[in-house]
Amino acid sequence: MAVLQRHAPTCVAWEGSGERDGRYYAPVPAAPNGDILERLLARDENTFRAVVESYGAAVLGIARRVLADPNLAEEVAQDTFVALWRRPGAFDPERGSLRAFLLVVARNKAVDLVRREEARKRATESLLQEAALPSDIAPDDERIEEREEIRRALAQLSSVQREAIVLAYFGGRTYREVARDLEIPEGTAKTRLRDALVRLRTLLSASEESRGWN
Repeated sequence: MAVLQRHAPTCVAWEGSGERDGRYYAPVPAAPNGDILERLLARDENTFRAVVESYGAAVLGIARRVLADPNLAEEVAQDTFVALWRRPGAFDPERGSLRAFLLVVARNKAVDLVRREEARKRATESLLQEAALPSDIAPDDERIEEREEIRRALAQLSSVQREAIVLAYFGGRTYREVARDLEIPEGTAKTRLRDALVRLRTLLSASEESRGWN
């Protein structure tokens, strides 16, 4: 699992030490939840790795139950452990086990992600439909054909390119707003918009040439 590879480069067990399967297991003794919290608050990386190793599969499992996309599930699992590392004080041992806490956090993050994805898709589809609709002024046949060409060209973009360009050029967002809405780095948003524009120009130019031969 990617989250384990990123956050637990050495496999760490709660009890015992030694070599197993060619890997060294650091001696991290079993401990009550309160002791684990104290270690996390002290920024003990060995304890954190042990937590990831112990609960990573369960956290990923709950994320996969909510999300159909395994990549998004891994993202949620990673975010869950990153949140624990950044704010270990959010875990209250008096209210339950660390495992239960992590599963609740992972499930909430997964549900929130599903809701954001659905809202984003609805907004994109709405903007696409608006782009395909005729304006208040009755268009002539040529204008109708141009709109149809744009719609066909948009359909040939990749889903991430189409989403970005629809938000920017039909939704009136800046590249920074596109990055914020899609929760991607600004550089990634710029790249998607640039690639989408280049692809659109190529597709529309080919369409114009095709019409010229008719």
